[in-house]
Amino acid sequence: MATGVWHHWLCTWDRGFVDHLWPTVERALEWVLGMLKDDGTPLWARTEHARPWDYALLTGTSSIQHALHCGAQLAQLINEPRAHWSAAAERMAHMVAHHPEAFEPKERWAMDWYYPVLAGAVTGEAAKAHLGEKWDVFAMEGKGIRCVSDEPWITASETAEAAIAYAASGDLATATDLIDWTRSHRLDDGSYWTGIVYPTLERFPFGETSAYTAAAVILAADAVTGASNASRVFIPAALD
Repeated sequence: MATGVWHHWLCTWDRGFVDHLWPTVERALEWVLGMLKDDGTPLWARTEHARPWDYALLTGTSSIQHALHCGAQLAQLINEPRAHWSAAAERMAHMVAHHPEAFEPKERWAMDWYYPVLAGAVTGEAAKAHLGEKWDVFAMEGKGIRCVSDEPWITASETAEAAIAYAASGDLATATDLIDWTRSHRLDDGSYWTGIVYPTLERFPFGETSAYTAAAVILAADAVTGASNASRVFIPAALD
């Protein structure tokens, strides 16, 4: 929620939209902070009976710390600073970057590979090294990024999100290549197949196109080209 509202603000400068959704952003982030473990990582979920699950996820924590930073920027915009959001985000980023053992093991999923960089928890030379460690595990040259390491299923959303991560690390050449590789998923109407299995070229899930996939491609293209005012939402300020 916070990332979406911040992105919308950067695109439109619509202060009324920010003011309208600020209470929702605040409640959402405070609810998340109510799920923190002693080490500062957020529990992944809570059941309908309010019983929390007992583990944190690396991808989820990466995304949440980014959202907290976006929320803190919204708070500054409306002159209602929330320093504890930034502090919580910094603690989460530290755990993501330096204590991967704190999270439920999900190594076969590509998101756990690139999300720490995409969301800004790992930056600079460390980001480049982090991405380089598993490129050969998840990348299928010329086709895209596997959703999971042990299946030949290429998803356009993972490929586009990885492009954002590479752009955030400063490697625009690889980011551009990854965006180009999503072209095989694109239909004439501008929608995207969710996934393609190689070498059979089966569409999986069968016949599915997805809005989130197209959205990921748009965000990736914007991150690489700088076409909109919101293009830096995932890009560290040091790269501007």
